[in-house]
Amino acid sequence: MADIRHWQHHIHSETETITAPSGQSKNPEGVFVCTFTEGEYVMPANVKVSTENTASGYSVKIRRGLIERLGIEILRLEDDTEHEVLLITDEKVSGLYLQKVIMNFQECPRPEGTKLRICELLIDSHEPAKNFQTVAKLLEDMARLGLSERCCVVALGGCVVCDAAGFAAGCYMNGVRLVLVPTTLAAMVKASAGGHARLNLNAGGNLAGMSYSPSLVLCDTDSLKTLPPDEYRSGVAEALKTSIVCGEDMFRIFERGEADGNIERIIEECIKFRAGISGNDERIRGLKLGCVVGSAICSLSSYDVQHGIATAQGIGITAMASAKMGWCSEETAKRIIGALNRNNLPDNTNSFRPSEIAQAARRSWGGIVDMVVPAEIGRCEVRKVKSEELEGIISAGMNR
Repeated sequence: MADIRHWQHHIHSETETITAPSGQSKNPEGVFVCTFTEGEYVMPANVKVSTENTASGYSVKIRRGLIERLGIEILRLEDDTEHEVLLITDEKVSGLYLQKVIMNFQECPRPEGTKLRICELLIDSHEPAKNFQTVAKLLEDMARLGLSERCCVVALGGCVVCDAAGFAAGCYMNGVRLVLVPTTLAAMVKASAGGHARLNLNAGGNLAGMSYSPSLVLCDTDSLKTLPPDEYRSGVAEALKTSIVCGEDMFRIFERGEADGNIERIIEECIKFRAGISGNDERIRGLKLGCVVGSAICSLSSYDVQHGIATAQGIGITAMASAKMGWCSEETAKRIIGALNRNNLPDNTNSFRPSEIAQAARRSWGGIVDMVVPAEIGRCEVRKVKSEELEGIISAGMNR
Protein backbone atom coordinates (compact mmCIF):
# COMPACT_ATOMS: atom_id res chain seq x y z
CA MET A 1 0.00 0.00 0.00
CA ALA A 2 1.20 3.50 -0.80
CA ASP A 3 2.59 5.57 2.03
CA ILE A 4 0.37 8.63 2.14
CA ARG A 5 2.61 10.77 4.28
CA HIS A 6 0.55 13.80 4.99
CA TRP A 7 -3.06 14.77 4.51
CA GLN A 8 -4.60 18.02 5.60
CA HIS A 9 -7.17 20.51 4.43
CA HIS A 10 -7.71 24.19 4.89
CA ILE A 11 -11.04 25.85 4.18
CA HIS A 12 -11.17 29.54 3.35
CA SER A 13 -14.63 31.09 3.03
CA GLU A 14 -15.24 34.43 1.45
CA THR A 15 -18.74 35.89 1.70
CA GLU A 16 -18.07 39.62 1.79
CA THR A 17 -18.78 41.96 -1.09
CA ILE A 18 -15.76 42.53 -3.33
CA THR A 19 -15.38 45.99 -4.81
CA ALA A 20 -13.73 46.15 -8.19
CA PRO A 21 -10.33 47.83 -7.90
CA SER A 22 -8.93 50.31 -10.36
CA GLY A 23 -8.62 48.79 -13.80
CA GLN A 24 -11.72 46.59 -13.36
CA SER A 25 -15.15 47.26 -14.78
CA LYS A 26 -18.64 45.77 -14.67
CA ASN A 27 -20.42 44.53 -17.74
CA PRO A 28 -24.20 45.11 -18.14
CA GLU A 29 -24.94 41.84 -16.31
CA GLY A 30 -23.02 43.04 -13.27
CA VAL A 31 -20.13 40.60 -13.71
CA PHE A 32 -16.64 42.00 -13.22
CA VAL A 33 -14.43 41.91 -16.29
CA CYS A 34 -10.64 41.93 -15.86
CA THR A 35 -9.08 44.57 -18.11
CA PHE A 36 -5.32 44.67 -17.60
CA THR A 37 -3.12 47.38 -19.02
CA GLU A 38 -0.69 46.50 -21.77
CA GLY A 39 2.49 44.94 -20.42
CA GLU A 40 1.00 44.10 -17.02
CA TYR A 41 -0.72 40.85 -18.00
CA VAL A 42 -0.72 39.51 -21.51
CA MET A 43 -2.57 36.27 -22.03
CA PRO A 44 -0.25 33.57 -23.38
CA ALA A 45 -0.80 32.01 -26.76
CA ASN A 46 -3.10 29.01 -26.39
CA VAL A 47 -2.62 25.49 -27.63
CA LYS A 48 -6.16 24.31 -28.35
CA VAL A 49 -6.74 20.62 -27.65
CA SER A 50 -9.72 18.95 -29.31
CA THR A 51 -11.41 16.11 -27.45
CA GLU A 52 -14.01 13.51 -28.37
CA ASN A 53 -16.14 14.02 -25.27
CA THR A 54 -16.40 17.83 -25.34
CA ALA A 55 -17.38 20.05 -28.23
CA SER A 56 -15.09 22.95 -27.30
CA GLY A 57 -12.01 21.06 -26.15
CA TYR A 58 -9.68 22.89 -23.76
CA SER A 59 -6.77 25.31 -23.77
CA VAL A 60 -3.18 24.78 -22.69
CA LYS A 61 -1.42 28.00 -21.71
CA ILE A 62 2.37 28.19 -21.52
CA ARG A 63 3.85 31.25 -19.88
CA ARG A 64 5.87 32.46 -16.93
CA GLY A 65 3.98 33.59 -13.84
CA LEU A 66 0.74 31.68 -14.40
CA ILE A 67 0.64 30.13 -10.91
CA GLU A 68 0.51 33.61 -9.37
CA ARG A 69 -2.63 34.29 -11.49
CA LEU A 70 -4.24 30.92 -10.86
CA GLY A 71 -7.34 32.37 -9.22
CA ILE A 72 -8.05 34.65 -12.17
CA GLU A 73 -7.73 31.79 -14.64
CA ILE A 74 -9.94 29.38 -12.72
CA LEU A 75 -12.71 31.74 -11.63
CA ARG A 76 -13.23 32.91 -15.21
CA LEU A 77 -14.00 29.32 -16.29
CA GLU A 78 -17.61 29.60 -15.19
CA ASP A 79 -20.03 32.30 -14.12
CA ASP A 80 -21.31 31.16 -10.73
CA THR A 81 -22.10 32.70 -7.35
CA GLU A 82 -20.57 29.79 -5.40
CA HIS A 83 -17.13 28.40 -6.14
CA GLU A 84 -15.60 25.27 -4.59
CA VAL A 85 -11.92 24.74 -5.37
CA LEU A 86 -9.94 21.70 -4.25
CA LEU A 87 -6.17 22.06 -4.56
CA ILE A 88 -4.43 18.68 -4.74
CA THR A 89 -0.68 19.00 -4.38
CA ASP A 90 2.31 17.62 -2.48
CA GLU A 91 4.18 18.90 0.53
CA LYS A 92 7.06 20.53 -1.37
CA VAL A 93 4.88 22.28 -3.96
CA SER A 94 2.48 23.38 -1.22
CA GLY A 95 5.35 25.08 0.59
CA LEU A 96 6.41 26.87 -2.58
CA TYR A 97 3.08 28.09 -3.90
CA LEU A 98 0.08 27.53 -1.62
CA GLN A 99 -0.02 30.90 0.13
CA LYS A 100 0.48 32.75 -3.17
CA VAL A 101 -2.36 30.77 -4.76
CA ILE A 102 -4.77 31.36 -1.88
CA MET A 103 -3.93 35.07 -1.82
CA ASN A 104 -4.58 35.33 -5.55
CA PHE A 105 -7.98 33.66 -5.18
CA GLN A 106 -8.94 35.96 -2.34
CA GLU A 107 -7.84 39.09 -4.19
CA CYS A 108 -9.62 38.19 -7.44
CA PRO A 109 -12.49 40.53 -8.29
CA ARG A 110 -15.80 38.68 -8.11
CA PRO A 111 -19.45 39.66 -8.45
CA GLU A 112 -21.11 40.93 -5.31
CA GLY A 113 -22.14 38.14 -2.94
CA THR A 114 -19.96 35.50 -4.57
CA LYS A 115 -18.84 32.75 -2.18
CA LEU A 116 -15.46 31.08 -2.52
CA ARG A 117 -14.35 27.97 -0.68
CA ILE A 118 -10.82 26.60 -1.06
CA CYS A 119 -9.69 23.23 0.27
CA GLU A 120 -6.29 21.56 0.09
CA LEU A 121 -5.25 17.91 0.10
CA LEU A 122 -1.64 16.78 0.14
CA ILE A 123 -0.50 13.49 -1.36
CA ASP A 124 2.79 11.66 -1.64
CA SER A 125 4.36 12.64 -4.96
CA HIS A 126 6.72 9.67 -5.24
CA GLU A 127 6.07 7.27 -8.12
CA PRO A 128 5.01 4.26 -5.95
CA ALA A 129 2.12 6.38 -4.59
CA LYS A 130 0.53 6.72 -8.05
CA ASN A 131 -1.98 3.94 -7.38
CA PHE A 132 -5.59 3.15 -6.54
CA GLN A 133 -4.99 3.47 -2.79
CA THR A 134 -4.01 7.11 -3.23
CA VAL A 135 -7.02 7.82 -5.45
CA ALA A 136 -9.38 6.03 -3.04
CA LYS A 137 -8.07 8.16 -0.16
CA LEU A 138 -8.56 11.28 -2.26
CA LEU A 139 -12.15 10.35 -3.04
CA GLU A 140 -12.95 9.61 0.61
CA ASP A 141 -11.48 12.95 1.69
CA MET A 142 -13.38 14.80 -1.03
CA ALA A 143 -16.61 13.27 0.27
CA ARG A 144 -15.64 14.02 3.88
CA LEU A 145 -15.13 17.66 2.93
CA GLY A 146 -18.64 17.70 1.48
CA LEU A 147 -17.53 18.81 -1.98
CA SER A 148 -20.36 19.00 -4.50
CA GLU A 149 -20.58 18.30 -8.21
CA ARG A 150 -19.78 22.01 -8.77
CA CYS A 151 -16.28 21.70 -7.34
CA CYS A 152 -13.16 22.27 -9.42
CA VAL A 153 -10.19 19.99 -8.79
CA VAL A 154 -6.87 21.76 -9.34
CA ALA A 155 -3.84 19.46 -9.69
CA LEU A 156 -0.76 21.46 -8.72
CA GLY A 157 2.39 19.36 -9.05
CA GLY A 158 4.23 16.78 -11.11
CA CYS A 159 3.13 13.67 -12.98
CA VAL A 160 2.01 11.74 -9.89
CA VAL A 161 -0.15 14.60 -8.64
CA CYS A 162 -1.64 15.26 -12.09
CA ASP A 163 -2.43 11.59 -12.71
CA ALA A 164 -3.90 10.90 -9.26
CA ALA A 165 -5.92 14.13 -9.17
CA GLY A 166 -7.12 13.59 -12.74
CA PHE A 167 -8.28 10.08 -11.91
CA ALA A 168 -10.09 11.31 -8.79
CA ALA A 169 -11.76 14.19 -10.66
CA GLY A 170 -13.00 11.77 -13.32
CA CYS A 171 -14.50 9.45 -10.69
CA TYR A 172 -15.97 11.85 -8.12
CA MET A 173 -19.72 12.35 -8.60
CA ASN A 174 -19.38 11.00 -12.13
CA GLY A 175 -16.85 13.65 -13.01
CA VAL A 176 -16.11 17.20 -11.82
CA ARG A 177 -14.19 20.06 -13.40
CA LEU A 178 -10.42 19.52 -13.61
CA VAL A 179 -7.61 22.04 -14.04
CA LEU A 180 -4.02 20.81 -14.44
CA VAL A 181 -1.15 23.00 -13.27
CA PRO A 182 1.96 20.87 -13.93
CA THR A 183 5.05 22.10 -12.12
CA THR A 184 7.63 19.70 -13.60
CA LEU A 185 8.87 19.51 -17.17
CA ALA A 186 7.82 15.87 -17.48
CA ALA A 187 4.29 16.72 -16.38
CA MET A 188 4.09 19.65 -18.80
CA VAL A 189 5.16 17.41 -21.66
CA LYS A 190 3.16 14.30 -20.72
CA ALA A 191 0.16 15.27 -18.61
CA SER A 192 -0.82 18.46 -20.43
CA ALA A 193 -2.32 16.92 -23.56
CA GLY A 194 -4.52 13.99 -24.40
CA GLY A 195 -6.77 13.90 -21.34
CA HIS A 196 -5.36 10.67 -19.91
CA ALA A 197 -4.77 9.78 -16.25
CA ARG A 198 -2.72 6.69 -15.47
CA LEU A 199 -2.01 4.65 -12.35
CA ASN A 200 0.49 1.95 -11.47
CA LEU A 201 -0.45 -1.62 -10.62
CA ASN A 202 1.61 -4.22 -8.78
CA ALA A 203 2.23 -5.85 -12.17
CA GLY A 204 3.78 -2.70 -13.65
CA GLY A 205 3.66 1.04 -14.16
CA ASN A 206 0.87 2.94 -15.93
CA LEU A 207 -1.16 -0.23 -16.57
CA ALA A 208 -4.44 1.36 -15.41
CA GLY A 209 -5.83 4.46 -17.05
CA MET A 210 -8.84 6.51 -17.94
CA SER A 211 -9.63 9.28 -20.41
CA TYR A 212 -10.84 12.44 -18.72
CA SER A 213 -10.18 15.85 -20.22
CA PRO A 214 -9.33 18.91 -18.13
CA SER A 215 -11.09 22.23 -18.60
CA LEU A 216 -7.77 24.07 -18.64
CA VAL A 217 -4.02 23.41 -18.40
CA LEU A 218 -1.61 26.06 -17.13
CA CYS A 219 2.13 25.51 -17.67
CA ASP A 220 4.07 28.05 -15.62
CA THR A 221 7.67 27.74 -16.82
CA ASP A 222 8.90 29.66 -13.75
CA SER A 223 8.23 26.48 -11.74
CA LEU A 224 11.02 24.69 -13.64
CA LYS A 225 13.57 26.78 -11.73
CA THR A 226 12.68 24.92 -8.52
CA LEU A 227 13.38 21.42 -9.90
CA PRO A 228 16.34 19.29 -8.79
CA PRO A 229 18.69 18.49 -11.71
CA ASP A 230 17.58 14.85 -12.08
CA GLU A 231 13.92 15.81 -12.14
CA TYR A 232 14.53 18.47 -14.78
CA ARG A 233 16.60 16.03 -16.88
CA SER A 234 13.80 13.49 -16.53
CA GLY A 235 11.50 15.94 -18.28
CA VAL A 236 14.09 16.62 -20.98
CA ALA A 237 14.17 12.86 -21.64
CA GLU A 238 10.39 12.74 -22.09
CA ALA A 239 10.56 15.66 -24.51
CA LEU A 240 13.45 14.07 -26.43
CA LYS A 241 11.43 10.87 -26.78
CA THR A 242 8.56 12.89 -28.25
CA SER A 243 10.96 14.51 -30.71
CA ILE A 244 12.13 11.12 -32.00
CA VAL A 245 8.52 10.32 -32.88
CA CYS A 246 7.66 13.86 -34.02
CA GLY A 247 10.36 14.29 -36.64
CA GLU A 248 13.53 16.02 -37.75
CA ASP A 249 12.71 19.67 -36.97
CA MET A 250 12.14 19.09 -33.28
CA PHE A 251 14.76 16.36 -32.93
CA ARG A 252 17.52 18.64 -34.25
CA ILE A 253 17.06 20.94 -31.23
CA PHE A 254 18.10 18.04 -29.00
CA GLU A 255 20.73 16.83 -31.45
CA ARG A 256 22.43 20.22 -31.21
CA GLY A 257 22.18 20.14 -27.40
CA GLU A 258 19.99 23.26 -27.38
CA ALA A 259 17.03 22.01 -25.34
CA ASP A 260 17.68 24.23 -22.32
CA GLY A 261 17.57 27.40 -24.41
CA ASN A 262 14.35 26.44 -26.19
CA ILE A 263 12.34 24.91 -23.38
CA GLU A 264 9.10 26.90 -23.87
CA ARG A 265 9.08 26.11 -27.59
CA ILE A 266 9.76 22.43 -26.82
CA ILE A 267 6.87 22.28 -24.35
CA GLU A 268 4.54 23.86 -26.90
CA GLU A 269 5.65 21.54 -29.73
CA CYS A 270 5.34 18.44 -27.52
CA ILE A 271 1.83 19.41 -26.46
CA LYS A 272 0.78 20.19 -30.04
CA PHE A 273 2.11 16.86 -31.24
CA ARG A 274 0.59 14.79 -28.43
CA ALA A 275 -2.72 16.62 -28.71
CA GLY A 276 -2.84 15.97 -32.44
CA ILE A 277 -2.64 12.18 -32.24
CA SER A 278 -5.57 9.96 -31.35
CA GLY A 279 -5.81 6.39 -30.10
CA ASN A 280 -5.94 5.10 -33.70
CA ASP A 281 -2.81 6.94 -34.78
CA GLU A 282 0.22 4.65 -34.97
CA ARG A 283 2.42 7.50 -33.70
CA ILE A 284 0.82 7.24 -30.27
CA ARG A 285 2.51 3.87 -29.84
CA GLY A 286 5.81 5.50 -30.70
CA LEU A 287 5.57 7.43 -27.43
CA LYS A 288 6.28 4.13 -25.68
CA LEU A 289 9.78 4.08 -27.15
CA GLY A 290 12.19 2.83 -24.49
CA CYS A 291 9.38 1.95 -22.09
CA VAL A 292 9.92 -1.83 -22.02
CA VAL A 293 13.47 -1.39 -20.76
CA GLY A 294 12.89 1.89 -18.90
CA SER A 295 9.90 0.64 -16.89
CA ALA A 296 11.87 -2.47 -15.94
CA ILE A 297 14.77 -0.31 -14.69
CA CYS A 298 12.33 1.81 -12.66
CA SER A 299 10.85 -1.30 -11.08
CA LEU A 300 14.22 -2.87 -10.33
CA SER A 301 15.40 0.34 -8.65
CA SER A 302 12.22 0.49 -6.53
CA TYR A 303 11.59 3.80 -8.33
CA ASP A 304 14.79 5.37 -7.00
CA VAL A 305 15.67 6.07 -10.65
CA GLN A 306 13.52 8.89 -12.05
CA HIS A 307 11.07 7.62 -14.67
CA GLY A 308 12.45 9.92 -17.36
CA ILE A 309 16.06 8.99 -16.57
CA ALA A 310 15.15 5.31 -16.87
CA THR A 311 13.32 6.09 -20.11
CA ALA A 312 16.51 7.72 -21.48
CA GLN A 313 18.46 4.58 -20.58
CA GLY A 314 15.76 2.49 -22.24
CA ILE A 315 15.84 4.61 -25.40
CA GLY A 316 19.62 4.30 -25.69
CA ILE A 317 19.60 0.53 -25.14
CA THR A 318 16.68 0.05 -27.53
CA ALA A 319 18.27 2.22 -30.24
CA MET A 320 21.57 0.34 -30.11
CA ALA A 321 19.80 -3.04 -30.07
CA SER A 322 17.65 -1.97 -33.04
CA ALA A 323 20.74 -1.14 -35.09
CA LYS A 324 22.29 -4.52 -34.30
CA MET A 325 19.02 -6.32 -35.11
CA GLY A 326 18.67 -4.48 -38.41
CA TRP A 327 15.51 -2.64 -37.33
CA CYS A 328 17.11 0.77 -37.89
CA SER A 329 20.31 2.10 -39.42
CA GLU A 330 23.48 2.48 -37.40
CA GLU A 331 23.34 6.20 -38.19
CA THR A 332 19.87 6.54 -36.63
CA ALA A 333 21.01 4.81 -33.46
CA LYS A 334 24.15 6.99 -33.23
CA ARG A 335 22.09 10.15 -33.69
CA ILE A 336 19.71 9.15 -30.89
CA ILE A 337 22.53 8.26 -28.51
CA GLY A 338 24.36 11.45 -29.45
CA ALA A 339 21.26 13.52 -28.65
CA LEU A 340 20.95 11.82 -25.26
CA ASN A 341 24.61 12.55 -24.46
CA ARG A 342 24.44 16.21 -25.58
CA ASN A 343 21.54 16.78 -23.20
CA ASN A 344 23.31 15.14 -20.23
CA LEU A 345 21.13 12.04 -20.35
CA PRO A 346 22.32 8.45 -19.86
CA ASP A 347 22.10 6.01 -22.77
CA ASN A 348 22.84 2.83 -20.81
CA THR A 349 22.89 1.35 -17.32
CA ASN A 350 25.45 -0.63 -15.38
CA SER A 351 23.23 -1.06 -12.33
CA PHE A 352 21.38 -4.13 -13.63
CA ARG A 353 22.23 -7.10 -15.80
CA PRO A 354 20.35 -7.80 -19.06
CA SER A 355 18.84 -10.90 -17.47
CA GLU A 356 17.41 -8.86 -14.58
CA ILE A 357 15.92 -6.24 -16.91
CA ALA A 358 14.41 -8.92 -19.16
CA GLN A 359 12.88 -10.75 -16.20
CA ALA A 360 11.33 -7.54 -14.84
CA ALA A 361 9.91 -6.72 -18.30
CA ARG A 362 8.39 -10.21 -18.66
CA ARG A 363 6.40 -9.72 -15.46
CA SER A 364 4.52 -6.87 -17.16
CA TRP A 365 4.23 -8.34 -20.65
CA GLY A 366 4.03 -12.12 -20.42
CA GLY A 367 4.93 -14.32 -23.40
CA ILE A 368 5.02 -11.73 -26.20
CA VAL A 369 6.49 -8.26 -25.68
CA ASP A 370 5.43 -5.32 -27.85
CA MET A 371 8.75 -3.52 -28.14
CA VAL A 372 8.64 -0.05 -29.68
CA VAL A 373 11.82 0.60 -31.64
CA PRO A 374 13.07 3.51 -33.78
CA ALA A 375 12.93 2.88 -37.53
CA GLU A 376 14.17 6.38 -38.35
CA ILE A 377 13.78 9.85 -36.89
CA GLY A 378 10.06 10.57 -37.16
CA ARG A 379 8.95 6.95 -37.29
CA CYS A 380 8.86 4.10 -34.78
CA GLU A 381 7.67 0.52 -35.19
CA VAL A 382 6.34 -2.16 -32.87
CA ARG A 383 8.29 -5.43 -32.89
CA LYS A 384 6.67 -8.55 -31.47
CA VAL A 385 9.41 -10.09 -29.36
CA LYS A 386 9.17 -13.51 -27.72
CA SER A 387 9.96 -13.32 -24.03
CA GLU A 388 12.81 -15.82 -24.37
CA GLU A 389 14.44 -13.53 -26.98
CA LEU A 390 14.22 -10.39 -24.87
CA GLU A 391 17.40 -10.90 -22.83
CA GLY A 392 19.51 -11.30 -25.98
CA ILE A 393 18.09 -8.09 -27.49
CA ILE A 394 18.67 -6.11 -24.31
CA SER A 395 22.18 -7.54 -24.01
CA ALA A 396 22.91 -6.43 -27.59
CA GLY A 397 21.80 -2.91 -26.70
CA MET A 398 23.87 -2.75 -23.53
CA ASN A 399 27.10 -4.17 -24.94
CA ARG A 400 28.82 -1.33 -26.81
